[in-house]
Amino acid sequence: MLTVKEVNSTFAERGLGVKLPLPDHFVVKALDVLEKRDVPGGMGLLLSVRFINDQQEEVSDIFFCEGEVKGRRRKAPQAVELKHLPKSQLLPHRSTDSFASDDEARTYIAEAFSHLLQDKGYQPVDHEAVDLCFEDRGDRFYLNLAVRCDDAALEKAKEMAELRLKEGVDHEYGLAMLAFQESLGVPLLHQDRWMFRNTEYLAANRIGIYAVDNWNPNLIYGFTIYPQSRELKRYFMVTASQWQMVRQRYVAGRSQRRRESEL
Repeated sequence: MLTVKEVNSTFAERGLGVKLPLPDHFVVKALDVLEKRDVPGGMGLLLSVRFINDQQEEVSDIFFCEGEVKGRRRKAPQAVELKHLPKSQLLPHRSTDSFASDDEARTYIAEAFSHLLQDKGYQPVDHEAVDLCFEDRGDRFYLNLAVRCDDAALEKAKEMAELRLKEGVDHEYGLAMLAFQESLGVPLLHQDRWMFRNTEYLAANRIGIYAVDNWNPNLIYGFTIYPQSRELKRYFMVTASQWQMVRQRYVAGRSQRRRESEL
């Protein structure tokens, strides 16, 4: 048996920049590749993993991990065609990536995520401990809205971890925010650093991080973990394949806007 750190090192030795979103010291008892797929800039793997956690419990889970492949020529990313997006109904696009206030952003995030969950058969229910709660045949999806990557978002995540201890591991727990937060004062580099610092904690506590695209509310990107629902997992696998392309376009567009403003 290998630790997560040793598994990730093995991937790296084989030229694959894939990492399991688990603490380095967890012991991996079994790992199976369920699916391989090309993603912008590399390869994505759907992995079935059996591991030992800090409570010495044997846990089985499925992760979609992606990374660069050493020596492989990068393919030009292809934009997702909305007719192929696994969502039966679509919301209208926005004309800008910016938001005037936290309230405007929070309303947008809530509407986008609510629309997705209801599209997949979930219905809203009241729960005082979270911002949004949906249920499908007894399975609940608890969601807090964070808007931006900051200390308040981490506190929201900790609340979800505490709720998971109370409600049990059979439900879904997530934190939703904007994909690009610069109009609310958070540079993209700060977002990246926040994700890097907190991904291990969030993954270990089975808290999904979900980012709603600023222009297209039908595109929500899943980080850390995916929901267990087959339909939701399929949806997030499709949007994950678009994230790097969307991010690259955003950075390129930001640089272009900066040059134009300096003229």
